[in-house]
Order: sequence, then C-alpha cells, then structure tokens
Amino acid sequence: DQLSFHPNDTIAEVMVNGVNRAVQVGVEDNTGLFAIKMYGAKVDILVMSPAEYELSKYMNEPAVVDTCNLLLSPMPGTLISYAVKEGDHVVEGQELCIVEAMKMQNILRSARSGVIGKCIGVVGSSVHADEIILEFSSEEQGEEEENKLQQ
Repeated sequence: DQLSFHPNDTIAEVMVNGVNRAVQVGVEDNTGLFAIKMYGAKVDILVMSPAEYELSKYMNEPAVVDTCNLLLSPMPGTLISYAVKEGDHVVEGQELCIVEAMKMQNILRSARSGVIGKCIGVVGSSVHADEIILEFSSEEQGEEEENKLQQ
C-alpha cells in the first residue's frame, strides 16, 4: 500500500489492496489530525513518520479524569462572585459564578442539575484555565440531603 500526498494538497492518491484511489483530505487540526473523505465516509487520521510511529508504541494512553462533579474555569481570569452557596440545589443552565477575563465578565452556568458540595475558589482571586472553582456533591450525598429536607 502506498501514499502520495503533500500537506498542502486537498486530494491524496493512495493505493489500497493494489487499487489506486483518490481521497479528499481536509485541513490539519490543532491536534495533528486530518479528516479524510472517500465514498461519503469521513475518517480522522494521524499522519506520522516511521520513526514517530515506532516511538508511539511505547507511549502510555493519557489517564481520563472524571470532571463531571466539578466546575472548571474555562480561561484564566479573576473569580468575581458566586451566585450559589454550598448545599444549594441547582438546575442545568443556572448561573453558578462569574469569572472576569480580559475586562469581560463571563457567567459560568451549570451543565447539570445537582447540589453544590463545595465552593473551592476564593472570590477576588485569580484562577487558571481548568482550575477547579466548585464541586457538586456526589449523587449519594445529594439524595441524603434531599431526604433530610423532605422529613
């Protein structure tokens, strides 16, 4: 199997199982992937040199971190205020806090319903991108608190 391609081209000539094919190649994205289209199908591929491919065999997959119970700052800035406090029940889309970045106030909203577990960020302090601002209670804690309120 062979490939004739230059990164500035939009069409690549490939040989697959002895048959010449032309495929449409999209622009490389910021992760190094190219979108390849052929016969209506789209596939994202990563083009590597032979040396890169050999070395990639020794790389570990990055650990997947579960952030579903966290509100992370989407950008560096200053935490201006909270619209909620610990123990509050929130619904999807509800305002949680405001982060100011580049003289613009950005309202951060809840991506899910739940109970606020802990407000970690300090109002007036700087936050980095992906820094934890607040965390939701786990599902079990939220259910326990709901049962207490109903009694």
